[in-house]
Amino acid sequence: MTKITVNGREVEADPKKPLIAACHSNHVEVPHYCYHPGLEPVGSCRICQVEVQQGTGPARVVVACRTYPAEGMVVQTESAKAHDTRRECLEFLLKNHPLDCPICDKAGECDLQDYTYAEGQSAGRSHEPRRPLEKRKSLGDVIVLDEERCILCSRCVRFFEEVTKKPQLTVSDLGSRSTISTFADRPLTGNYQGNIADLCPVGALTLSKFRFQARVWNLVKMVSTCAECSRGCSTTVEVLRGGEVKRFRPRENMAVNKWWLCDTGRFAFGHVNAVNRLDGSGTRENLARVRELLAEDPSAMLVASPFCTQEQGAAILEFARARGVQPYFLSPAPNALKDDLLHTGDPCPNRRGLTELGFAPLAPGEIGKPRTLLLLGERSAELAGAALAGAQRVVLFDCHASSSPNVAVSIGVPTHVEQSGTWINIDGQRGVLGAARQAPSQVRPLTRLLPELAALLRAQPAPR
Repeated sequence: MTKITVNGREVEADPKKPLIAACHSNHVEVPHYCYHPGLEPVGSCRICQVEVQQGTGPARVVVACRTYPAEGMVVQTESAKAHDTRRECLEFLLKNHPLDCPICDKAGECDLQDYTYAEGQSAGRSHEPRRPLEKRKSLGDVIVLDEERCILCSRCVRFFEEVTKKPQLTVSDLGSRSTISTFADRPLTGNYQGNIADLCPVGALTLSKFRFQARVWNLVKMVSTCAECSRGCSTTVEVLRGGEVKRFRPRENMAVNKWWLCDTGRFAFGHVNAVNRLDGSGTRENLARVRELLAEDPSAMLVASPFCTQEQGAAILEFARARGVQPYFLSPAPNALKDDLLHTGDPCPNRRGLTELGFAPLAPGEIGKPRTLLLLGERSAELAGAALAGAQRVVLFDCHASSSPNVAVSIGVPTHVEQSGTWINIDGQRGVLGAARQAPSQVRPLTRLLPELAALLRAQPAPR
């Protein structure tokens, strides 16, 4: 490590990382647009300029993303020269940027807005008209481009070149005519397109499924974990006024997904926003009915959803041991989404966690024809599919009802965005779930329902 002085404070810096990384790791804010820790620095936006002095030479203003720490370097991020150069860069960037903040999806989380206010750059000196560029340009079924908002930071270009290793964007034309475009105007493809909307520091690249859906300040954000494969990417769930989930976004976790998220996980709204949820209005009566069924069939098969958390798994395991039966979890076949970046192709987000607890994997086709089948957890009926027809009677603890005529009792449980808990991913990393919204009326988690059912079975055994 190298010792440098930042704003009068001596800190340690990695000489292999740019100066801006050293500032950020020591809680010193340096504005930036083109720089991203997951991409190679290019120094195109010039907004990260700081004042640097080395040895006996005069202090000079340099871009922090293309300058590397050297022993004894003295850095001033808040000097008058640094602020003056940043304001000059902002003036150029704002010269062609449209004044459409009131209708821009990025309003409220836009770096250009934030740094403009922070630097006090509120006026421009030129009178030439803004360059006319295309608005609402579709780049495929995921991304919409507003060319006139683009500041040519090239983050999106570098993402496809460096992360997915499949270049699809380029900075076309020269000088003032430069724009971001796809090769030969072909639409973007792949399962990672949504990441460039996260990377875009302004409102140039937006998600077609989120455009004009919500103002970001009306979204409640909660830390969570992606449910769409066993990778367990760290995410945030964003809910509009306690209602629909509007966005899943990646949350930085260097041990799991770094800064990225696949589009399968990003747009997995269908299940959590589906209507006709099972509520809890008849839970007491339904539990009494379940007690009767289990008293008639003490060896009833217990099969958990792979969406069950560790906490739910522990409750199911305790319930199964009290009844002397082996608990299983549904283990559907791998899908075709496996890739070399994040997606594992395994649709079981807590496979490893449930396996470590002692659950045995069970393919839907292996359920057989039990007299009584208890399906426990989110999406269990969906994953079991046609296998439900084999059971004489099914007790379903799920978020949504099943149309199978074999379902004798249905009891509602929360989705993964409505409860707290833990999943363990394919590599043994623990992923947390946070309750981003409330479950429907009187719906309770399995961690409360199963102990209550066990108490009923102990207190009032039904005649056989």
